[in-house]
Amino acid sequence: MSSELIGFGILALLCLVVSPYYKKIEMRPRRDRIILSGIYQPETVKTDNPKSIILMCDSFLPTTFAGSELSAYETIKYLKARGHDIRIFVNQWEVPEYDGFKIYRHDIHDPYCIKEITNVDIVFFQMGGDSKNLDIVKHRTKPVYLFIHLINSYSWLLQQKVSFPIFVVYNSHMTQDSLPSLYDNMRMIPYVNTKRFEGLRGDTIQNDVVCLINCNKNKGGELFKELAYKMPNVQFLGVKGGYSNQVIDSNPPPNLIYIENQKDITVVFKKIGILVMPSKNETWGRTAVEAMTAGVPVIHSESPGLVECVGGAGILCNHDDIDAWIQAINRLTSDRAYRQRLRQYGFKRVVEIEEEQIRGRQELANKIEQY
Repeated sequence: MSSELIGFGILALLCLVVSPYYKKIEMRPRRDRIILSGIYQPETVKTDNPKSIILMCDSFLPTTFAGSELSAYETIKYLKARGHDIRIFVNQWEVPEYDGFKIYRHDIHDPYCIKEITNVDIVFFQMGGDSKNLDIVKHRTKPVYLFIHLINSYSWLLQQKVSFPIFVVYNSHMTQDSLPSLYDNMRMIPYVNTKRFEGLRGDTIQNDVVCLINCNKNKGGELFKELAYKMPNVQFLGVKGGYSNQVIDSNPPPNLIYIENQKDITVVFKKIGILVMPSKNETWGRTAVEAMTAGVPVIHSESPGLVECVGGAGILCNHDDIDAWIQAINRLTSDRAYRQRLRQYGFKRVVEIEEEQIRGRQELANKIEQY
């Protein structure tokens, strides 16, 4: 055998030895990346154009754990990681700090409040619809980012020219289509940290407890009570919301229990297997995203925001058709194959939502940092 053939043989042997090790190296995620539902995404990078930002809102964590407060928190946490300096001014002031964010009382008569909000680089405005809340920002010459989560908040402002610069951030296609604006605008759906819920999928697969999160009138508290009375063999769990009057049965049947509002909502998802969302009006569905991620099938009303959010991955029922809700619950508790298909649809929908979340907040950061 020639020396040349011997050389090729040795080279081939080395390839066989090294190949498995090389594959293990390639399978490892790079340290400068994180994995989001199978999609590689770069970690948060520092901006070279940091801004001073003030978030103005009615309430904030830990005073209120609700959708708009959680969305605001996730947004400013991301921007802080990029290097922006952020403070918060609230109407309902209780604590001076939360998770490293300084919190101040919003007071239109306080010189410090007026000065800071007037002069800061960027204002994020997420307050209720009272026009008096605009008394400070109307003196600004720098941008005000108006966050729209409700269709009855500042609809008049979106079509009216004002002296201060406005940029509108919608939370869904639904709000964007319902409240067109003459100002520059974008869509950024509420951010949900889906990783917190993925580990619950094994707990929810055989669970038949039916849950409503936030039992107020708009969310369907009355229908939820009616379902419990009509389905005595099904266990119902009502979670009190962080805002609005709650529709609570003072003498509930044995199959219906209520628990207090939870700061850590994963506690709830460990106890349930089906989520009902019989809302009259929703512009999005944070709770639906959390449920789909955890493998909890969602039964929801025809409210446009919920239809957009769930995207066909749940069961749609007319809000007032109690029989449709009963049939949907019965099918989920009796047909395991159908339930498993819905879970898989939910997982796929969550991947789409994750991609949209990333796009939206990166677009927001780019808008801010280009100013």
